Amino acid sequence: MSFRQVTLMTSLFGLAVAVAAGCGDSAVEGGGNTGANGSGGGGGGEPSAEQELEGDLDTITLTKNTKYTLKGVVSVAAGKTVTIEPGTLIVGDKASLGTLVVQRGGKLIAEGTAAEPIVFTSALPEGEREAGDWGGVVLLGKAPINEAGGEAEVEGFTNPQLYGGDDPADNSGSLKYVRIEFGGIEIAPDNEINGLTLAGVGSGTKVDFVQVSNSLDDCFEFFGGTVNASHLVCYRNGDDGFDFDSGYVGSLQFLFLQQDPSGSDDSNGLECDNDSDEPTVTPVTNPKISNITLCGQNGDQPKQQYGFLFRRGFHATVTNALVVGFEAGVDIRDAETEVTLTNSLFLDMSVQPIAYVEDKPKTDDGNPDEDDDGDFDEIAWFEEGAGNDVTGPDMAGCFASTPAPGPAAMIPGGAPVGSGADASATFIGAFEDASDTWLDGWTSFASN
Repeated sequence: MSFRQVTLMTSLFGLAVAVAAGCGDSAVEGGGNTGANGSGGGGGGEPSAEQELEGDLDTITLTKNTKYTLKGVVSVAAGKTVTIEPGTLIVGDKASLGTLVVQRGGKLIAEGTAAEPIVFTSALPEGEREAGDWGGVVLLGKAPINEAGGEAEVEGFTNPQLYGGDDPADNSGSLKYVRIEFGGIEIAPDNEINGLTLAGVGSGTKVDFVQVSNSLDDCFEFFGGTVNASHLVCYRNGDDGFDFDSGYVGSLQFLFLQQDPSGSDDSNGLECDNDSDEPTVTPVTNPKISNITLCGQNGDQPKQQYGFLFRRGFHATVTNALVVGFEAGVDIRDAETEVTLTNSLFLDMSVQPIAYVEDKPKTDDGNPDEDDDGDFDEIAWFEEGAGNDVTGPDMAGCFASTPAPGPAAMIPGGAPVGSGADASATFIGAFEDASDTWLDGWTSFASN
């Protein structure tokens, strides 16, 4: 491990007191879904020291009494394990493109609690932070992907960062009660890092209760792999909320998104592909997704944005989805794309309740009324799905500065799908009703 520990000592009254250098405002405040939260860990006190992390890390435990700074690309190599205590604060250095990468065969054990989440955030003081202040967290695994040769490189890094293999049960560690904030820095021209990248990650990895907020790129992107995940929160994404491609076949449940109302990009709730060059290549991207609430920008935007954008041979089974406040609910492209949608509501779309009517020949302009799917009828597809509708309760809480995304009363749905799904969640959306408070205590909806 390469690091430097910075400890400032003062001898006032003969006491040796360690203080963190250059922390700015309060470095650690409690977690919780109150829009003005701080972004420190949830330990309730300030770290007593600072430590810089650089290069390849050895097996190590990061403790909450120290604030850690990621300098450049920091790697957890094969055979090494980095464990992070609940309440620990890790910040990313902007100048050096601070990023944490867990290599194939390495492990990250980051298990916080609702009271003491683990927080990855900007190194800048609260009030000065913004999307793209640092990189993000990247997990690289040995599970199957559909790229030629069975492995691929994560784009943008100077040194190749490889992922993919032949072990569906590969274990890259565990993330629980973790926040990843103000990331997505451009690591190469036109190539930003996602908040959390899961590339070839196997089903032995545990991902539960993870929030990505104020990311310049996608909140969560799954490049192949088999990992299952639940209780994922995306807040104010710069690009898409949840992105799947390269043969991802895991199961997801309880996903919540609130988009940035000021965003000007063509950001979508779910953007899903199999492969742009070979849409039938195997393994086909084919997740099972249940109990999701997607809150869009709640208005007509300069660029079209959909709750669901399904294309390039993507397959999936989606149920119990509550999609609110996009321009249109869905766009399905390419004849090879096959998605089953049931027990789902599209509410309060600003332009079209389900999909744009594509009644013009396709050109290179990419306008939403051009036929991009060979006359596929998204409206008929939606209406044929059991339990789908475009009427439902008032969901104004979707767009509040501190989101209140649970409906006043339960919206009956169907049985969840996928491996390890909570079978009791037979309701539409990620929240059973207004009293379903799994966001409480560990999330933050601070804007800077």
